[in-house]
Amino acid sequence: MGRRLISIVTPCFNEEANVAEHLRRVRAAAAPFKGEFDFEHIYTDNCSSDRTFELLRGLGAEDPAVKALRFSRNIGANRAIAMGLGRAKGDAVVLIQADLQDPPELIADFIAGWKEGWDVVYGRIERREEGVLGQALRRLYYRLIARLSDAPVHLDAGEFRLASRRALDAMLSSAEDDLYLRGMAAAVGFKQKAIPYRRAARAGGTSSQGPFDLLRYAANGLLSTSTAPIRMVTLAGFWLAALGFLLTAVLVASKFLLPGQAPRGITMLATLIAFFSGAQLFAIGIIGEYIRKIFVQTLRVPRGFVADTVNLP
Repeated sequence: MGRRLISIVTPCFNEEANVAEHLRRVRAAAAPFKGEFDFEHIYTDNCSSDRTFELLRGLGAEDPAVKALRFSRNIGANRAIAMGLGRAKGDAVVLIQADLQDPPELIADFIAGWKEGWDVVYGRIERREEGVLGQALRRLYYRLIARLSDAPVHLDAGEFRLASRRALDAMLSSAEDDLYLRGMAAAVGFKQKAIPYRRAARAGGTSSQGPFDLLRYAANGLLSTSTAPIRMVTLAGFWLAALGFLLTAVLVASKFLLPGQAPRGITMLATLIAFFSGAQLFAIGIIGEYIRKIFVQTLRVPRGFVADTVNLP
């Protein structure tokens, strides 16, 4: 029986400034375990517009353990992650971004935790090198997800983690199109351990995610892990309807009991219409997001298509 394999999966998008240094640091973190495990490095290029894939092709020519696949178009971060993890053959699989915000040196601690018997070893972010407002919003988001999620989602944890083969297979058994890995990792259970770390600023290049992308990602995380928004819509509809009936009764009563003091004009009517119309549109929007996910799921379209590979079939 051969040595066990550890796969290190790295999603990339326009990371030409970082991939070489990323690989160097990942190799250095894995070096103490070289006599015990074999390693493969799998990079997924999400149809970058820079030289990311050319650099990966060169790195793969120097080392057959460096593998890469390039998608035919940008398929989104979650799908790219899922497809990369699906190509990993390791007994344990590490997921780490290429921007070097997550320190590759922590991989050694992940592997040590796996050797101790933990199925999932994940990084818990204690501090970020970003503005106070950004940190506050992220902390609020993580706690909102944890509060509303149907499964206990870990606080302040991103995608940076190691999963054993059985834990990864359980996560990938989900047929969800836009797989939210953080939520799925919590849902599958198994023995999980957190390792705290400080998340650094981007090493090079610029982030491809704008505020709208982050908002869409946050919404997908909430919808993928919780049915609470639907319940809140139902409860809000009940109480707004009750409030509407009560207000109607008050207005009708005041018309007869206090004819000279009853509200008049269209100001109140316009205000009420705007309030209830806004509440209805918001509720329809939440329901529509769930229906959209159901619709996409029923199409059964593959997460993406591979246009080119390095050291992979």
